[in-house]
Amino acid sequence: MPIAFDTETALISPGRLAPPLVCVSVYDGQTRELYHCRDARERVVELLTGDQVLVGHNVAYDLAVFVAQWPDLLPVVFRAYEDDRITDTMLREKLCHIALGVLRGYAKPDGTFVPLRYSLAELAKRHLNRELDKTTYRTNYGALIDLPLSTWEPGAREYAIEDAVATFDVWAEQEKDGAQLLADQYRQARAAWWLHLASAWGLRTDAATVAKFKQQIEQELEGARRVCIAAGVVRPNGTRNTKAAAALVETVCRQKGVEVPRTEKGAVALDRATVGLLEHPTLAAYAQLSSLGKQLSTDVPLAESGLVTPIQPRFDTLLETGRTSSSPNVQNLPRKGGLRECFVPRAGNVFAAADYSQMELRTVAQVCVTLFGRSRLAEALNAGLDPHLEMAARIVGVSYEEALRLQKNGDERIDDARQTAKVANFGFPGGLGATRLVDFAKAIYGVELTVNEAHQLKRTWLSSWPEFEAYFAHVGRICDGLNPAIEQLFVGRRRGGVSYTEACNSLFQGLAADAAKAAGFVVSRACYVEPASPLYGSRIVNFVHDEIIIETPEPRAADAAEELARLMVTGASVLMPDVPPRAEPVLMRRWTKKAKPIRDEAGKLVPWG
Repeated sequence: MPIAFDTETALISPGRLAPPLVCVSVYDGQTRELYHCRDARERVVELLTGDQVLVGHNVAYDLAVFVAQWPDLLPVVFRAYEDDRITDTMLREKLCHIALGVLRGYAKPDGTFVPLRYSLAELAKRHLNRELDKTTYRTNYGALIDLPLSTWEPGAREYAIEDAVATFDVWAEQEKDGAQLLADQYRQARAAWWLHLASAWGLRTDAATVAKFKQQIEQELEGARRVCIAAGVVRPNGTRNTKAAAALVETVCRQKGVEVPRTEKGAVALDRATVGLLEHPTLAAYAQLSSLGKQLSTDVPLAESGLVTPIQPRFDTLLETGRTSSSPNVQNLPRKGGLRECFVPRAGNVFAAADYSQMELRTVAQVCVTLFGRSRLAEALNAGLDPHLEMAARIVGVSYEEALRLQKNGDERIDDARQTAKVANFGFPGGLGATRLVDFAKAIYGVELTVNEAHQLKRTWLSSWPEFEAYFAHVGRICDGLNPAIEQLFVGRRRGGVSYTEACNSLFQGLAADAAKAAGFVVSRACYVEPASPLYGSRIVNFVHDEIIIETPEPRAADAAEELARLMVTGASVLMPDVPPRAEPVLMRRWTKKAKPIRDEAGKLVPWG
């Protein structure tokens, strides 16, 4: 049987995700234990160095509190994770619900949607029909930190112990779901650990750049308003004249000879993505109003907050595909506009980053190798060929060598074909049909295709990578069943209730996420507990799906960046044995997508910018 534990702490506050420890509660199914922070260390060490599985709820938080209290325990915490001795009832619940296809909730027979949440109180109510008191004492433990347990009110002691008891009892109920649904629990717990450490360290911003960013947004927003007011689609008081905007959309569509975009209810569509595709200056300004307004109300305050305390995004470790999300969202910042450039390393440090090259092409190739024994895409990738250029050569009707020569000479025809190849290579594996691919091509890559051209493109794509005939047949068989579900390769995580496109995407997106998260743990371990590593003393500050960004002391930054890329490759290769990933390091003085690897005469990396 496992041992459940929980902590009570002072309150979390901006810049402090590992607040001071107040007490530790422990429950093994029989004995209830409670330790004041002054007396807890010996028991905590016993737990971390023993041989029993430790279970907590959002357990990464509790362990971060431990190592903030006793930094010398960092190595044993990492070791316990490596030994599959740490699990988390919150993540276990998510794994079960992903397997059932109900992570976000489910619909009752009458159509009412029931959202599912993952706090300990919600799980206790759902599994145990037990109401946990989360109001009386929860926010007051900081006041007890200097008081011995003997002086605490009985309710304060009981509240702390009951969380450990509820965690154990929830664990026991989850066990009834079976090992198959929980196969991935220890890997996901490791991912939650290093992501929480990244959150606790956080990101800082630069005052001058933030001020410039704010001024730029204000000026662009005012310019867009003036254009829209002059055209009558925005009134002088700043409110939108949607009738005038709809009429303008209809006029522009008639002039261009295209169908008027409409909502599901038949109204003229005025969303930013739709009107932006019409490429009309007034409609472009109209589309900008929402995005610029959001930047001014959301992005600017976010950037400004990093001037006072570190911005500490909370990572959701486990979405349906296995990917992560963050709040605030520092994983999907706009490429343009300057928000990224507001983020800077702390004094004496630089950012080192490495991202995986063509990660999802490699993982879909790995899936095909594993399922069918061979992949032409895998062969091309492992040979160092550019799969987009390989397919572009087929589109144009030349050899790969000739396509490479044309590309080097700046031939526009091969460049255009390569862009079209990207549409196919990134669109078709996810199960897109010809009609949806047309929209995808225009919106993401600026490539205009007819439906007939999309059909021909798919034929060319399948002739380039014939293994996808078997891939789509495999997914089709899965989705023909009554309860379609996929199992992620190598880790055993199940996803139920999948549609055809969800199944197509999840197999390779999930593998990419699993591989990157596995690598993140290896990188984090080197940063925190491996003194001989060039990464020791560095800190992960962000994880952007296929990219890890660290803050590292400048004197050894070049070596740290190279080691970051190496560990990202070796850590992910465990789950990509036949199509190993590739990652290239870069150093930069602020976060930007423009940064390129720069090397001195000796070949050593130097910071960009």
